[in-house]
Amino acid sequence: MRFAGSVFCALMLLVMGATALSAQSGTAWLGVKLEVVDAPEAKKLGIDGGLKVTRVDEKSPAADAGMVKGDIVLSAGEDTITTIEQMRDVMAAKRPGDMLSLGVRHENGRTEPLMITLGSSADKDDKFGDDAKVKELRERLRELDAERRRTQEDLERRLEELRGGKADKETEKPTVEEPAEPDVKPDSHQPERVTLKVTMGASFVNLEAEESKKLEIEGGIRVTGVTRGGAAEEAGLKVDDIVVYANSDTVTGTGELRVLLSKHEPGDRLELEIIRDGKRQNLTVVLRAKNANGR
Repeated sequence: MRFAGSVFCALMLLVMGATALSAQSGTAWLGVKLEVVDAPEAKKLGIDGGLKVTRVDEKSPAADAGMVKGDIVLSAGEDTITTIEQMRDVMAAKRPGDMLSLGVRHENGRTEPLMITLGSSADKDDKFGDDAKVKELRERLRELDAERRRTQEDLERRLEELRGGKADKETEKPTVEEPAEPDVKPDSHQPERVTLKVTMGASFVNLEAEESKKLEIEGGIRVTGVTRGGAAEEAGLKVDDIVVYANSDTVTGTGELRVLLSKHEPGDRLELEIIRDGKRQNLTVVLRAKNANGR
């Protein structure tokens, strides 16, 4: 039974469906194989349950975050994890580039939170994974995924406004103009590579279009986890806070926040405008080096 569960989990975390794999950008990838901790072992360890790591793929997001064979996943975000199905649901809600907060118990008994930037299932074939061009193109695909999701949310929001009679149909045809000659700079065709040197020590999820509309904001992201002792906690950020602006830029999704963070160095200040309990507040997060204390 344990073997069947671990095989199923590996399939879900590494593949997440053959149809989805046909997309160039792939699905969210953690890079571990898990099995359920049985009741006798859980009792011996003094835990309610969890998922034991039986394999960590090389150069995977899990490996980069410091996960090793023998670790036990106790929680994801604010939710306790004791079954394969729970972990499958967590991963199904994520996209490449999203942050995943895991509570992990190491073999020495020490428990710590890990903030993991999920990769893409397209990255798990490491045959050419070290090629700089491959890395750049994969990063670009993640950015396009984030843009596609934002466009889909805008479309759903517009349709909802039309159905509810809160907006009139625009029947006027847009003026067609000849496109201006692009200002091409040397090597401008090369996709911009997004590399994070910093971390906030928090995990986020995009707001649903309906919730954004209710709050009368564009996009927005909700805090789903805050690392103890991390930069976000030090700044006063809390779970369920909604980030609206970062350095005066509108935060429409987690992908946009990732791009913004890529432009900063450790020690930089990130000025956030948040909504907490319906009221707007301003917080200042002093960014820390990635994989440093409080990641």
